[in-house]
Amino acid sequence: MKKLVSMLLILCLLLGLGLANAAADEEIRLKFLISTTTADFDKDHGWSVVQEKAGYPIDFEIINGTEQLMLIISSQQPYDYVYLSGANFKLMMENDALLEIGDLIDEYGPNIKESITTLWPAVTVDGEIYAIPSTAAQPDSLRYSITARQDLLDKIGWTVDKLPKKLDDFTQMLRDIKAAYPDMVPLALSNETKPIALISNVASAFGINAGGNQGAYQLIDGKITYIIDHPNLKPYLEYMQGLFNEGLVDIDWAAQKLADARNKWIGGQAVMVYNSWNGFAIDTMYDLYEGMEFSVLPLLEDENGKVHAQTYSGVGAYGGIPYTAEHPAEAIQAINNLMEWDTHRLIGLGVEGTHWEYDENGNFKAIQPAFSEEKNISNVFIAGFYREDIYPTYWEVRLQKNAYMQRCFYDQRASLLDGGERSPIAIAPSTGVENQSALETRVDDALLAYVTGGDMAVVDEASAYWHKNGGEDVVDFYNAWYDANMK
Repeated sequence: MKKLVSMLLILCLLLGLGLANAAADEEIRLKFLISTTTADFDKDHGWSVVQEKAGYPIDFEIINGTEQLMLIISSQQPYDYVYLSGANFKLMMENDALLEIGDLIDEYGPNIKESITTLWPAVTVDGEIYAIPSTAAQPDSLRYSITARQDLLDKIGWTVDKLPKKLDDFTQMLRDIKAAYPDMVPLALSNETKPIALISNVASAFGINAGGNQGAYQLIDGKITYIIDHPNLKPYLEYMQGLFNEGLVDIDWAAQKLADARNKWIGGQAVMVYNSWNGFAIDTMYDLYEGMEFSVLPLLEDENGKVHAQTYSGVGAYGGIPYTAEHPAEAIQAINNLMEWDTHRLIGLGVEGTHWEYDENGNFKAIQPAFSEEKNISNVFIAGFYREDIYPTYWEVRLQKNAYMQRCFYDQRASLLDGGERSPIAIAPSTGVENQSALETRVDDALLAYVTGGDMAVVDEASAYWHKNGGEDVVDFYNAWYDANMK
């Protein structure tokens, strides 16, 4: 009897160990939240490379906006990685929703450390690292500018060689457009191009840098200044409100999403649109409209003949590990594997001789149609952890997917002339001011309310609120950091 009991105990023990080993051997699947895309993941060459090289199978899901992201985090859904825009990174930091990952990178991320050199300050707080800083894929370029139906402008005398460079000429062109095309919006605008009220081409005439990724913060006389305190802000706002009241810019500006502004332009309801270089279906428009041509408007000159703009630079996005992650170490291991030099190129560009080749100058060149057909969305699989040392070069190859998009990008960059400046806070860390996002949103809303017909009192109230409720702490932090690290 004792032997039977002993044997049963041993059997139970062995069964327990077997179950434990089975659990230990159970496959780890990582869950990654990535930027929006409409294409099927598994049809892209990059997806298959990731599944082969990451070291773990990865299930990709799409973030559809900030509200969904915060709902996912607040409900403690166990995602192992999340792609973050600058605004969403700030929100996650304010809500203590990101893990500190410095030790994990030290242990599992040699490729991560080797491929990123200058951007770490942007994600470091009190010596602790809270995300992987992903380089701006298009450094020293404009993020937003005005694009026009040049075929329509030609018909009213505003040919490419006569496009306005001065504020008065720009105003006159808008009036001419309204008179010639009364059923079309002269300039379509949206409430999603941050800072909302700053139109880079027009702000340039007032000495305000816009069009980049941190346009609310400007360097004036060696000091970082928030837009609400820019000495030329009110004259700019008054000018823009004048355009709005005269019906020269979009009456739907305050409520309109960027996609709707684009669709007005694409659908023949607007002559011009303020947009990014990549938000178009210009090739479709060439099929829709006989004689279709487009142009990128110049940045308007100030009274001294100089243009002003903020260029896209520094950190373009962030790769974070949520505090709810079940497999943070494995996520860092997978990212590290995907940032290995050859693997990163294989994901971003594809196979040499199939998707790309070297041109006569030794530069990467896309092979069509294979590149566009098989590499269309490959970048989303490494979004949030682009290699700082090489990805911008890959990105310019990816731009070759569409000749019109490529031309739009380079025309926007050319419009900078010698006036483009990088943001003074492009690689600044989180300020630690918990209500910073709310403060910035309040100011943004006030500026938009004024230019769309409001009273200047709303701007003054937002300014007072900013200064009394933490805004000065934000600016003081940035200036102390800038003085210590960038001078």
